[in-house]
Amino acid sequence: MKYERINLMITMTARGRRDKIIEDLRSIGVTYNMSTVGAVLGGLTMSDYLGFQDDECDVILSVVSDSKADKALALIEYGYAHKDGDDQGKTGAALVPISGVSGPLALEYITGPTVEAGGKK
Repeated sequence: MKYERINLMITMTARGRRDKIIEDLRSIGVTYNMSTVGAVLGGLTMSDYLGFQDDECDVILSVVSDSKADKALALIEYGYAHKDGDDQGKTGAALVPISGVSGPLALEYITGPTVEAGGKK
C-alpha cells in the first residue's frame, strides 16, 4: 500500500455553515472532519477584517491528503469565501502539514481507504 502525506485543514466559517461545508468536503473524498464552536479573537478590527459580526464562528478540522488538498482549498475559496452577497468573506481555510501518524491503520482511518492504480486497495 502506498500512503500519501496528509495535512490538517482548519476552516473558520460563520455560524450555521459547518454542516454544508462538511457535506461538500465529503463529496470530494475528505471524510474525516470534526467541528466545534470557536471564538473570534483579536478585537473588533480583526473580526471585521475576517467578516465576522458575531464573536462566535464554526471551526472545522479536516484531514486532507496531498492529492485532495488543492481541491479542498478551492472548494472553500470559490464555494464559500468568494461568494457574493451577505456571506462574502465569512469563510477561510489553511493547511498545516502533519508530519506523522502512529501506524498505517490510523492513517487509513483518518484519510479513508487508499486506492492504488488499477482500482485495487
